[in-house]
Amino acid sequence: MIKKMDFGPTKTSGEVFYSPRDNATEEDDGYCMAFVYDWKTEKTEFTMWDAKTMEETPILTAETKIRVPNGFHSFFIPQN
Repeated sequence: MIKKMDFGPTKTSGEVFYSPRDNATEEDDGYCMAFVYDWKTEKTEFTMWDAKTMEETPILTAETKIRVPNGFHSFFIPQN
């Protein structure tokens, strides 16, 4: 399934990253995450969606203290 997320006319997203839920049993049982930049307000939000439903409304949106530029790449390493 291809899904297009509409962030609004003044927002753009960087790379989307997928992370499985703890103890996931299906390949889409996890989260899609991205930094979304609003060039009008010059603010960045960390945004997270449920990968299984891919509903347009995020399950989490958190404003960052500093701007995260588009093209920023990241990865996650388990604590163990």
